Amino acid sequence: MTRPYLYTLLLLLVLVVASPANAALHASVDNTQVAPGETVQLTLAHDGQTSTQPDLTPLKQDFDVLGRSSSSNVQIINGKVSSTTQLELSLAPKHTGQLIIPSLTWGSDRSAALTLNVTATASGAKGGAANGTVARKVFLETEVDPKSPYVQAAVHMTVRIYVAVPLSHANLEFSGTDAALVRQAGSDSNSTTERNGQSYQVVTRHYLIFPQHSGRLDIPGPTLSGSIPTTHRTDPSDPFSGFPGSPFGAMLTASKPISLHGDPVVLDVRPRPQGAGASYWLPARNVSLQADWRPSKLQGHVGDPMTLDLHLRAEGLTAAQLPDLSTLVAWPEGLKAYPDTPKLKDLPQGGDVTGDREQSIALIADQPGHFTIPALQVSWWDTQTNQMRETALPAQTLVIEPLPGSSVSTPAPTHTAQTAAGTPPDGRSTTSIASNTGSENSQSAAVPAGSRHIPWPWICLGLVLLWIATLIAWLRTNRRGGTTAATTTSQRARASYTDASSLRTAFRAACQENDAFAARRSLLLWANAAWDGPRILGLNALAKLINAPEAATLLRALDRACYAGDAWNGEALAKALTDLPFRKPAAIASPRDLAPLYPT
Repeated sequence: MTRPYLYTLLLLLVLVVASPANAALHASVDNTQVAPGETVQLTLAHDGQTSTQPDLTPLKQDFDVLGRSSSSNVQIINGKVSSTTQLELSLAPKHTGQLIIPSLTWGSDRSAALTLNVTATASGAKGGAANGTVARKVFLETEVDPKSPYVQAAVHMTVRIYVAVPLSHANLEFSGTDAALVRQAGSDSNSTTERNGQSYQVVTRHYLIFPQHSGRLDIPGPTLSGSIPTTHRTDPSDPFSGFPGSPFGAMLTASKPISLHGDPVVLDVRPRPQGAGASYWLPARNVSLQADWRPSKLQGHVGDPMTLDLHLRAEGLTAAQLPDLSTLVAWPEGLKAYPDTPKLKDLPQGGDVTGDREQSIALIADQPGHFTIPALQVSWWDTQTNQMRETALPAQTLVIEPLPGSSVSTPAPTHTAQTAAGTPPDGRSTTSIASNTGSENSQSAAVPAGSRHIPWPWICLGLVLLWIATLIAWLRTNRRGGTTAATTTSQRARASYTDASSLRTAFRAACQENDAFAARRSLLLWANAAWDGPRILGLNALAKLINAPEAATLLRALDRACYAGDAWNGEALAKALTDLPFRKPAAIASPRDLAPLYPT
C-alpha cells in the first residue's frame, strides 16, 4: 500500500506543476534611499515557471543595469506545490533626485512601480545609519576650461575621483562624439584630502576636448564603474565577524558594483575668426618654428641635394593639426623640392599637450645660380590674447655652382646682374666705351674721301699668297694626319686617366669618412671622367651603365641618404666600386662594313 500511495503523490505533483498557475509579478528593492554612485538591487519574482524574459527597456532612461542573475525554485508545503522564477538586477541611478522604477512587463504580467530617492546624504546601509546620514563614499568632480573655446582649440577637462572606501575593478570612461574629439592628457596623479570630516583618496585625470564645429555642444560626462565593499552589521553567528583584520574575513567580504556619472560637458564653441585667413587654422597658446640647413654654408653644386630641416611646435594642439610646411613655400624656378615623411609627436605637458612636427626637405638645383628662398611665415591664432600672430623664418639664398670641369659659369644674383650690366669687368662703364668708339668713328668719318688711297693691287697679291700657303699647310697635315690623331687621342686618354684616378681617390676618401654628399659628387665626377659618352646626371643613370648589379642597391641607399639626410656608411659602396666596369655599348657598324651603295 505504501508504494501505490507514493506513485499517486508523485502523479499529483506532476499535474500541479504542469497545470497553469495564477501567475503574478512582484517587484522589490533592497533599499529605497541610496547615495549617488551606489547601486540598488531590484528583484523581480514571477510566480510559476516561464522561459521568457522581462522587458527592461523602460529602466534605461534613469538607470544603468550593471548585473543580472536569475534563479528558480519549487516548494511543497502541506502538499501544496508552488514554483517561482526570480530575476535580480543591479541598478545604478544616472542622476540624483526622486527616481521612479517603472512598471515592467514579464510575459502577460506587469509589476508595480517603485520610488527611489538618490541623495548625497542617503545612507548606503539598509534601514539607515545610526546618525541618520553618512558622507558619500565615492563621488566625481569635473572642471572644464574654457567653456567658450574656439573651434578645434583644446579644452582642458579635469576629473577628480574621491574615494573613501576600497575601490576595485575601477574604470573611468570618457569617450568623444562625432562633434568632439577626446583624448587623455598625461598620467593620473594621487593625493589625499578631507571633506565633511571624511578622509578621501583623490585620483586626478586630465582630458583634452577638441570641438569640431561651432555652436552649443553637449557631451555626456565621464562614467566611473567599479566595486566597493558592502556595509553589513556584525553577525554573531559569523565566526569571522569579530575579526575585521582577519584574512578570512576579507575573503568573505561581499562587494557590490557602483556606477557614477559625471556632469555633462556643455560648451559654447566660437567659430573661426574673420581675421584668420590662412588655408590652415592653428588656435594655440604658443607656436615656434626653427630651421636647420645642411650644409650650413648654403653652397653646393648642381645635382647636389641641400637639406632644409624644419621644426614646428604648437602648444595646445596635436601634431596632426599642424600644416605641411613644404606647401607653404613658393620654391624658385630651377630648384626642385623633395619633402620627406614628417615625424609627428605629441608631447605631454602636465594636463596639456604640445604638437611637434619635424620635416626634412631635400632641395636639388638642375642649373647653377643663386636661388632665393622666400621667408616662411606660419600664421596662428593666440587663444590667450584672441589675436592673430605670425612666426616666420627669414629668406635664404642658395649658391649653386656648376660641376667642376664644366664650362658653364655661375650666373650672378638678380640684383648683382643688374649692376654688372652697366659695369664691365675692367671697371670702365659701358657709356664711356660707347663714347670713345663713337668718337673714333666720327674722326674716321671726318677724313675726306679723296685723301684716302687704297692699294688694291697689293691686297689682291697678298690674298693669293695666303691661299697658296694655306693649301701647302693642308697637304702637309694630310700626310701626317694619322700620327697627329693618334697623338691627340693618347693625350686625351692620359688626361682622362689622371683626372679619373684623382676623382676615384676622392670618392674612396669620402666613403671612408661616411660623407654621403661628397661621395655622391666625387662618384659622378669620376664616372663622367671615365665614361666616353653622354653626361651621367645621377646615380640611377650610373647604375644602369655599370656592370655591377650588387652596387645598384648601394647606390640607391646613397641617394636616399643625400635626399633624406639619414646616416650613411660608405664602406660597402667603396668595396663594391673599386672600379667602374662600364657595359660595352652595342656594336655600331663602321662605314667600311656597310654594303656598297651600288653593288656590282
